[in-house]
Formats: sequence, structure tokens, C-alpha cells
Amino acid sequence: MRSYIMEAIGTFFLVLAFGFTGNPIAIGIILMALIYIGSPISGSHFNPAVSFAFFLKKKIKGVQLAGYVVAQLAGAVIAAYLIFVLTTSVYYVEPPSSTGLNQHVIAEVFFTFIFVLVMLVFSLTTFLKRNGLIGIVAGLTFSGMLLISIPISGGILNPATSIGTSIVDLTQGGNSYIYTLLYTIAPLTGGALAAFAFTYFYSKSEE
Repeated sequence: MRSYIMEAIGTFFLVLAFGFTGNPIAIGIILMALIYIGSPISGSHFNPAVSFAFFLKKKIKGVQLAGYVVAQLAGAVIAAYLIFVLTTSVYYVEPPSSTGLNQHVIAEVFFTFIFVLVMLVFSLTTFLKRNGLIGIVAGLTFSGMLLISIPISGGILNPATSIGTSIVDLTQGGNSYIYTLLYTIAPLTGGALAAFAFTYFYSKSEE
């Protein structure tokens, strides 16, 4: 139960960072801190795409995957509602109109892929998992991926952020839910590709 609560708390603060700042650097710094706080307890996934990759690597079971995703979605919904209460405006995510669907999908898949692969490498390889750099590297990587992807796809890279914020937006009459399929399938695909890439390149380095 502690791991699920930690996943909810971490996702909660991550979505708050998205909603209150929208600044990739600030979001990466917050993620860095959250990873160090949560790693000993839950592995600091805070993202269904990360949890899905760890499931594919058989590091968590199906029941744990379901629990992690439910917890992450709960944290995201609570954060989105708190943003609404404090600002009286709804935070939701949508892709920019200056780019097309193909660009949105490609950006969300491949930039999620890089981030999730970093999480796998620093969590599962014997020569990196104990060096204590996972928070710094993952936080900076996430900032970098957001800086590149925001102008292309909106830069979400996390299904929990999209689904959680769209639920609150829907209660206020919004329709951002139409983008949740993009922001769910594309990052999960990126997470799956990261799991396969890790197996191909690093399988001999795992404990």
C-alpha cells in the first residue's frame, strides 16, 4: 500500500508542477526531487508509461501495474482539481494547432521512449543503479524532452497527466478528453519500445 500512496503523491506534485508553471525546467527539478523521495518505496514511476515498461520487464506484476496506474490517476485528478480550486481555471492539455497528428504521435512516442529508457537503465543495470544519479539524470532528461516536444505535441509524455486533467476539465464542461487517446497510446508505446530496447542493449547488465 505504501508504494501506491507514494505513486499517487508523486504524480500529484508532478501534475501540480505542470499546471502551475508549465516550465520544463521547473517540472524537471520537481521530478528530480520526487524521484529521490520515492525511489526506495515505489521506484518513483509517477507515469503509467514507466510502470508499463517495468511490467514488460517483469519487475512488477500485473496487479501492481494496475495499482500503480490507479494511484497515478488518482494523484493526477486530485492535483488537477486543486489547481482549479486555487486558480478558478481548469488546467488541461492539448496539442498545438501548428502541427499535425503524425507529428504529435511521433513526438509523444519517441520522447517518452528516451525518458523511460533512462529510467530503466538507471534502475535496472548493475553499474548505474547504485550511483545515486537517477534523480538528476531523469529530471534533466524529462526537462529536455519537454523542451523539444512541447512545440510539437504539447509535451505531456505521461498518460496520467492527460487523463487526470481531462476528467476535471470534463466536469467543468470541457472537451480535452478528445486528446486522451493520443496522450495515452503514444506514451505507452514509447514505454513499450523502451522496454524492448533495454532488453536488446542491456540484458547482460541486469541483476
